[in-house]
Amino acid sequence: MCKASTIAVLIGLLAVGLWTNEALAAGQVFTVRDVAVDETAGDAQEARQIALRNAEVIAWNRLIDSMAGVNASQVGQPDGQTLQSMVQSLEFADEKITTGRYRALVTVRFRSDAVLGWLESSGVAHASAPTPTLLVLPVLDTGDGHVLWLEGGNPWLTAWQRDRSPGHVVPVVAPVADLDDLLAIDEAGAVSGDWSAMQGLISRYRADGVLVAVARSNGEGFEQSLTWYEGPSGTNVPVSRPEPMAQVDSTATTATDGTVVISTAPVEGTGDYSGGAVAPGDYAAGVVQARVSLDNFWSVATTAPTGPEAVMVAEIPIRSLSEWVEIRNLLARPAVLNQSLPLVVGVDRVRILLRYFGTFEQLRTGLRQVGLNLTAQGNTWLIVPL
Repeated sequence: MCKASTIAVLIGLLAVGLWTNEALAAGQVFTVRDVAVDETAGDAQEARQIALRNAEVIAWNRLIDSMAGVNASQVGQPDGQTLQSMVQSLEFADEKITTGRYRALVTVRFRSDAVLGWLESSGVAHASAPTPTLLVLPVLDTGDGHVLWLEGGNPWLTAWQRDRSPGHVVPVVAPVADLDDLLAIDEAGAVSGDWSAMQGLISRYRADGVLVAVARSNGEGFEQSLTWYEGPSGTNVPVSRPEPMAQVDSTATTATDGTVVISTAPVEGTGDYSGGAVAPGDYAAGVVQARVSLDNFWSVATTAPTGPEAVMVAEIPIRSLSEWVEIRNLLARPAVLNQSLPLVVGVDRVRILLRYFGTFEQLRTGLRQVGLNLTAQGNTWLIVPL
């Protein structure tokens, strides 16, 4: 069998069956980690049972908060038996069992199909997946080079480590910057998106992805770019303009996409810098700006729009099996997409049927949020990486 035929067969195997967001989610779990429980009862076994049931309730509430946001209070609470049926598995850490007392950190994994079904029946707006936890790698552009770890002097990292701003949707963990971190990745690896190095850090910090936050503070303003990694290809997170935090003497220009650009000279190779009225050197305000931007990005990407379902056909040019797999995984993320069904699979392209909610522009926005561009070529719509 020739190489082209082999690739076509492998791609065809991946495309067999109906491929929908719901189908992908059916075999997956939504995980809530490290629920702390401490219960007492007549004996240790009884205390353990009470603790585990309480852990499930606490984990459920955290999960619903992350998926429904301000609408979480409108989601009905399942009874104990129903809730237990939604739990896929429990995992325990730091267990301490004494007479009549049980303490532990419990990780609860819920069946995603059961959770999504409950949310759908509640009738409230919600995200299609729980909010991932990101490990931030704060890279400071000094003008002469990049600095990541503290031995080079990085107030941007310090600001992230000290951040305690409340009420954010996307959980962000700052690295401790110890020797293990220094050996895991350096400035060049963070800026270039070294995914193999990032995976070790993700495992260490029990995160779901990495946020590379490149910042530069000068006499004219504070600039930053944000790149979200949950795989080898990062997704640019638009930097939202916050409420003014300080009066700054700077000249702002408006880019073609409507963002306010404070920077007059974006750093080469790190993407477009855009921001709002953040004073030079105000790294704490920059952290808040970044976190608001993350929340906005996640909300747009994961909250399904309302409206009738629409259908369109597009083609995806591919150069390899791995590229098709990566694009397939990206297409599973936008909440605007109800179904992504391969119609024709070839060696160099895939024709796909898209069923989506809302308007065509909402579809394009949802795809752009995950790093894909929907563009016209003659009478054909193409989906290509940004």
